[in-house]
Amino acid sequence: MSISVRPATPADRETCVRLLVAQLVEHDLPADSVGIGSGVDLAFIPHSPAWLLLAEVDGVAVGVVLANQVVSVEKYGYTLWVEEFYVVPEARRHGVATAFLDYIAGAGRRRGVRAVELEVVPTQAAAFALYRRHGFREVHRQRMTWDL
Repeated sequence: MSISVRPATPADRETCVRLLVAQLVEHDLPADSVGIGSGVDLAFIPHSPAWLLLAEVDGVAVGVVLANQVVSVEKYGYTLWVEEFYVVPEARRHGVATAFLDYIAGAGRRRGVRAVELEVVPTQAAAFALYRRHGFREVHRQRMTWDL
């Protein structure tokens, strides 16, 4: 089994949308493929702060990450906010998520990223274990959103 992680290209648009829809459906969240496609399109515009990554196993797409590089005074530089992190169920526990994190760490260091931040749903025990194993620590804050 050969795992690879790479930046997605516009040719991967439908694959990215399909994977992101699957993630939202799995979490019982609204999954509008047109809206998700609009978000994916923004990742492809020139100078976008988005990192849209695909993981492939033997050439078949099995995961997607969408993250945004942002300026943080708290971290004294850039942070990477991981908005979406998804691996299809049949590819879990085979190193795909670790391959994503290894890619993010290497590319992040080269781009001057000082920290990676994400959120985890409290019921995702496997995700908590994965992130802790890779050095993430909990930050006790309450996330809020304001839809405009």
